[in-house]
This record gives sequence, C-alpha cells and structure tokens, in this order.
Amino acid sequence: MNAILKQFLLISSIYLLSPTVDAFTLNDTISKETGATFPTTEVSGDAQLLVGQLQDQLDVTKTQAAGGTSALLQLAKHQLGADSMSALTSKIPGLTGLLGGDGSQGKSLIPGISSMDGVQSAFSALGMDSGMIQQFAPILLSFLSSQGVGSSLVGQMQSLWMPSS
Repeated sequence: MNAILKQFLLISSIYLLSPTVDAFTLNDTISKETGATFPTTEVSGDAQLLVGQLQDQLDVTKTQAAGGTSALLQLAKHQLGADSMSALTSKIPGLTGLLGGDGSQGKSLIPGISSMDGVQSAFSALGMDSGMIQQFAPILLSFLSSQGVGSSLVGQMQSLWMPSS
C-alpha cells in the first residue's frame, strides 16, 4: 500500500471516530488526535450544500461525502488542469477547501489522484465500494450545473467520472 493511501486511511479512521459537528476542519481533528499536521480540508459555503446533498441522497457520512467529492475533483484537476479548476472554483468558491487551498496549488487531503484507479482507492479507503463513484458523479455534476458551471466543463468532468462503456 502506498504512503498516501496509508496516510489517508489513518486520517479517515481518526476522523470517523471523532465527534461530528456541523462545520468541520479535518486538520483540527487530526492534530488533536495524533499531534500530526496535515493539509486542512474545510467544507464551507456552497460545498456544504453539496456535501449535505450527497449525505441525504446516498446515506453516506460527512467524511465520505467530502472525501469522495475531493477524490473526483482531484482527478479532474489532474486531467483538466488548473485553468479548468479556477473556472470551477470561481463559480463555487466553497470547493477550494475540497481541492486544497486555492484550488490550483494547495494541498489536498488526498493529493495526486491521476486516474480512476486512484479515485477507487480513495473511495475504498473511505469505506465505500467503487460502485459509489457512479452514484456520486451524477449528483456532483448536477450540483455543478445548478451553480452555473459551463456545460463544456461539466461535460469534460462527466467523461472523466462516467466514461461510456
């Protein structure tokens, strides 16, 4: 198992055992439990609405919703580039926390996802099977469209997250 996945499993485990609060900063929880410092992953603004939708519609935890979204966004960031992510975060500023910092150079809880295999590993580390990706993607794409993200960018993400068989 690679080092990033091990870190992610540790972080997820610690967070899942921590008390739940409405707005959360994963870094605070990790620092309190382990004394370690990891990149902050905050869910704020419109991203909280997205995480709430995922929780309600898919019966997942807040950590799973945020982590799954972050994994998909990291894949898009790697495949589509910083300009596309800037266009995305300019429409939905709350997503910068899930991308890590400023959305182009910040650090994420699950950095370096460059393939669907990486997304599947992240979902697995969060306690979800890979089939959940196909349930996350339409909700995320619908949310992005409803927030005014251009159809071209949404289409590119759809082809990444839901490739035709």
